[in-house]
Amino acid sequence: MKDKLNEIENIFRNSASSDLLFDAFQEAIKLKIKDPEIFKILLGNQALSTDEIKMFVEKLIKEFPDHSYELAIWAAKIFEHKDDYHNSLEEAINYYKRAHDYKPDPTEPLTSLLSLCNYELDLPTNKTILEFVGTRISFVKIKSKIYYALANHYKKFGDKDLELKYFALAERSAEIENGND
Repeated sequence: MKDKLNEIENIFRNSASSDLLFDAFQEAIKLKIKDPEIFKILLGNQALSTDEIKMFVEKLIKEFPDHSYELAIWAAKIFEHKDDYHNSLEEAINYYKRAHDYKPDPTEPLTSLLSLCNYELDLPTNKTILEFVGTRISFVKIKSKIYYALANHYKKFGDKDLELKYFALAERSAEIENGND
């Protein structure tokens, strides 16, 4: 089994053949390999198209629902750094949202979403991100991190009023989180 696992990992890491990657993926599923780190190697393979990455992620989430959050975060990070900015940005946003839906209490999906805002162009994705983050803060365990991120976001946008509002919310939330209420 160890040799087979090494062979699969090597294919995931080094192959540029979609067919070979798919066959190795099928073999890994058949062998019930549950280590998400192995599959992260596959998903990070530069030879994969956007559609192939999505196909593999969806299959993995279905096969290993306990790893849905981690797989969605990983997929979002991959799309965040792909060359096709507009399509990749949409996919990164989608997978960060899904990660938050799978596990709503961590701050990472929301802070990562905020980092995707474009400060040079007024893109529709900026509004999508802000609306999603705004409606999901209540689910996050450490709200101060989100409020600080929002304060920083509005500082970059030059909106002093909202910057101060979210900074005050961050400070108040931090006091509550630290038991200094």
